[in-house]
Amino acid sequence: MNRALKKTLMAAALVCTGSVAVMALAQSPNPGGPPDAFGMPGRHFGPMHRPDPAKVQAMFDKHMSRLKTLLQLTPNQEGDWVAFNSAMTPPAVRPTPPNPQEFEKLTTPERIDRLNAMRAHHAGLLDKRAEAAKKFYAVLTPSQQKVFDLETLKYLQPRDKMRWLHQPMHREDPRK
Repeated sequence: MNRALKKTLMAAALVCTGSVAVMALAQSPNPGGPPDAFGMPGRHFGPMHRPDPAKVQAMFDKHMSRLKTLLQLTPNQEGDWVAFNSAMTPPAVRPTPPNPQEFEKLTTPERIDRLNAMRAHHAGLLDKRAEAAKKFYAVLTPSQQKVFDLETLKYLQPRDKMRWLHQPMHREDPRK
């Protein structure tokens, strides 16, 4: 076969293969899931967005029992522990995110008001937990307070440093 013809056929084959690949990618569904309320790809949708409430409760119970063991509470502190534990318990039903179709029908001031109401609700829940934590912390001994400080600091770490929380879900650390 003529060398020039061979090169031309190879180039044509590469162009056809590339165009088929581009067309296939263009037709593939959005890998991030459905769009969110603002039309962005739904990165937050998927198995981790709405975890099973039973699993959330089981993980919470495991962490709280570990904390209780580490604190070595006295019988006098049991009532305060129960109040703290119940205040910190995650809700059985998580709030649903705003419906994108519903938000499209609202005016901008109405959307702002709706978002402010959601923010106020979340702030109220956080205030309730903060008050319960402060009240419980006040009844702890200084050594228990140090343990409590170290254990609760984990929740303020960036996600990278919170691998301990998600270890059962991940088989292996990719950085090793």
